[in-house]
Amino acid sequence: MNVENSEAILLIPGGYLVWIDVDEASVGGSGTAMRFDLPLHAHNLPLMHSHETKLVVALRGELDIRIGRQRIALLHEGDAIQLEPGIAHRIHQIGSTPSMVGAVLWPGAVERAFREIAALAERGTYQRGEMIRIFSRYGVIWADQPLTDSRQTVAVRPFFDFLSEMPSPLSHALEHRWK
Repeated sequence: MNVENSEAILLIPGGYLVWIDVDEASVGGSGTAMRFDLPLHAHNLPLMHSHETKLVVALRGELDIRIGRQRIALLHEGDAIQLEPGIAHRIHQIGSTPSMVGAVLWPGAVERAFREIAALAERGTYQRGEMIRIFSRYGVIWADQPLTDSRQTVAVRPFFDFLSEMPSPLSHALEHRWK
């Protein structure tokens, strides 16, 4: 994985770093790609993107993707799923080693929300309610409960199979970054 020019941001004080591997400005706003480590038994924020398609990639380890308590996909290293706008989801680390999650979003407007939240964390003024409001402005809903049909099915495929389905500036950038 080619990550020497990635930018690290911190969303939650004391939390884990999110690395922006492809920023939306570098690909004309067509999307963004980020990655983060999930320690053993950890999970990310429960979110639903209203306007963005999201590709979730197991860059290392195994991931359990859930809607509420229901598993919609189990990803092994190199696997990915595409979540259409409106699918509430949470990503859980499983297995005996920490996992690395890749998240590709297009269009990439949510990157601006992540940057605003990181600025709050950096200033020491972070509050969960403010984070939820910032996400909301960018069409991302904090989704503690399933907002979609829990019978949602997604196809698990190798990450590189999805490159042709995303905007070409974004896919070209990722093809070189996430080898």
